[in-house]
Amino acid sequence: MTKTILAVDDEPVNLRLLGAILAPQGYQLETASGGPEALDKIKSVKPDLILLDVMMPRMSGLEVCERIRSMLSIPYIPVIFLTATHLEQRDVIRGLDIGGDDYIRKPFDSLELFSRIRAALRVKQLNDELSRTRAKLSRYVSLATLRMVETTFSEAGVPGGETADVTVLFSDIRGFTHLSASMHPEQVFKMLNLCLSKQIQVVEECQGMVDKLTGDEVMAVFQGPRMVSNALRCGQGIVETLSGSEMCLTADCIGVGIGINTGPVYVGSIGSETMKDYTVVGNTVNVAARLCGLARKFQVLFTTNAAGRMDPVEMPYVSIGKVPLKGLKESVEVFELIT
Repeated sequence: MTKTILAVDDEPVNLRLLGAILAPQGYQLETASGGPEALDKIKSVKPDLILLDVMMPRMSGLEVCERIRSMLSIPYIPVIFLTATHLEQRDVIRGLDIGGDDYIRKPFDSLELFSRIRAALRVKQLNDELSRTRAKLSRYVSLATLRMVETTFSEAGVPGGETADVTVLFSDIRGFTHLSASMHPEQVFKMLNLCLSKQIQVVEECQGMVDKLTGDEVMAVFQGPRMVSNALRCGQGIVETLSGSEMCLTADCIGVGIGINTGPVYVGSIGSETMKDYTVVGNTVNVAARLCGLARKFQVLFTTNAAGRMDPVEMPYVSIGKVPLKGLKESVEVFELIT
């Protein structure tokens, strides 16, 4: 496949020279006479590599590179600076620090240019493959686990785990086993996918992170100063979504029970050397799961820990009294969100 190279230089003669050198090698050359034009062309041309002159009026090559690296919507593009021999070392260092990949000094040797271009394109190919793998992996692995894997193989090293204050939400489909018993497996699969996808969308809209999907159950984690409000808003949103007309076409309307709790958890990887998951564990998680199991269809239950961190005017709720929960010695007061 033909690779496209964007050459950026304010001297037309230099652009013609690059075209004469690169075209016989099978590269498609696009040109720009300055930084602003280059930034516009990157969006439309989507080059595989950029040859960027450093000394240009209006906007230097270093400024252009800095702008390119700030454009998060475009994929990684290698940048090779073309420099004059008098460029000072501090400028070379700055160029590499802001995201440049290589330097070639003018006048350059064509064989060296070809070699550096091939090396940069190999790096881009590996980066593109990694991005595609990450996109595919993110469809099957929780975002938290994916971040843990990336951290493990980065210079930061293996995360050792830490404690954190979070809000945990569990959502479980009510009567799913009974409902699916009379359905074809393919129908069950489609219905479960529809139900889970709608819940995941609500979690993400409420700034939550899906920790895991277990059968017909969703576990989500919320952090930050508004984590309780966001979690309760998420619970309310899930109820509204799944009780809508699209999901309640029959008498056996799909419903969920939701449990929410706030408190300290341990965040880290669990499992064996061959299989790990990055998750949150602790009594806070267990209580949220117990509340989920206790909740009736379309009921959102939460603890005093969560209630103490929210404004009852913003989201009204009532106490349903103290309730015994499995694994706890004493009963806990439980609150119900008025949806």
